Amino acid sequence: MKRHVGPLGLKLLATFVVMSLIAACQSQGRLTIVEPSGSQPPEQSAPDSGGRQGERKLTVVEGSSGPNDQQLKVDGTHRISAANIEAWLSEDEVRITLTEMVKAATETEEPEFAYTTATVNLRTGERRELSKREIQPPASQLVKEQVSPDGKYSFVQKWRDKYTADNFIKNLQTGELIPVKGDNYMEIGGWLDSDTYVLAAGSMQGRGDVRLIASDGSYSVMQIEDEHVESYLSFGASKGRIYYTDMNHVLKVIEPGQTEPVHLIDHVWSFEISPNGEYIAVTTTAESAGDQGSELLIYDASGSLQGSLIGKGNLISYVSWSADSTKLAFDVYSENESGMNGVYVFDTASGKVTWLPPYYSSVHPAAHPVYPLSWSPSGKKLGITTEDKESLLVTQVVEFR
Repeated sequence: MKRHVGPLGLKLLATFVVMSLIAACQSQGRLTIVEPSGSQPPEQSAPDSGGRQGERKLTVVEGSSGPNDQQLKVDGTHRISAANIEAWLSEDEVRITLTEMVKAATETEEPEFAYTTATVNLRTGERRELSKREIQPPASQLVKEQVSPDGKYSFVQKWRDKYTADNFIKNLQTGELIPVKGDNYMEIGGWLDSDTYVLAAGSMQGRGDVRLIASDGSYSVMQIEDEHVESYLSFGASKGRIYYTDMNHVLKVIEPGQTEPVHLIDHVWSFEISPNGEYIAVTTTAESAGDQGSELLIYDASGSLQGSLIGKGNLISYVSWSADSTKLAFDVYSENESGMNGVYVFDTASGKVTWLPPYYSSVHPAAHPVYPLSWSPSGKKLGITTEDKESLLVTQVVEFR
């Protein structure tokens, strides 16, 4: 479904209202942000979490700090006006949706927009508008595909409509497409291991089945006894474990053969498992002295906190792993102007967090995305779409060295 561009403030306000319903108090740690000039503002309080005691510090360094600095370096940017990225076709080519206002809003009517689909070559700048047949070929279906950790299989969903999908296991070596019996109403799941895909199938009534699907297309239903789950909204799997959040925003883990989950982390707003299954990026919420706050932390697959706090602000959104799991991009909104604001990238090898706003926004140094952050297949390019006064939308593709 297409959506027109709306004021960022309304989106943030709506999110704050929802988040305030799940806030919880936490103890205090410390967060330090270092400015490019080397002058350091007063330390700000940052909630502690993950069960690790003592003081934790995160240093965000903006600018070069010497020859041994492992901070990410930006090699250049590519600007795509009036567009957002729909998909990466290759390392240099993207499919985009162009947005054009055809009728401005009035006191009584909403604005009207027109949408066009095209491809853009980032290296040459060549743009080609796609025909209706290319966009919607005969008998087309929305197809989603997830490749197994060893690259031998993929789990394929072909959506007949927004509620129902047909599922398949595809043998990537032979091309064979094996049907999986049973409909599903949700698209959340993940590879438990190289031979088993776990699917939270969902249901129009109740929470639905959790299915363990083998590479031959057969499956068994896993019984999870948890009175605090009405439906699986946040759900994932990796390295033999299944993760989900309950209605109390507790992140839990369970393994096949078990019926009762293990409690991992409290106050979880969302979580993203890295493609290699090594890390879990967890966004938590907290309320301290009446102020709503959000934190981003990295855990390993067993639920142990890894290193320090990654990000902190009033709202953290659009958390996105690169395909090779080496980078994590996210957006931070803070009412405090001296706090973290804008898009950041965490590098798992160096443990450093790089601030990107100077590269992707020449108009406003703390512009915030209005579409999900989009990584290229290699993880060397990141697409960031923000609102633009002249062209409604603008996408900057940041290229890293």
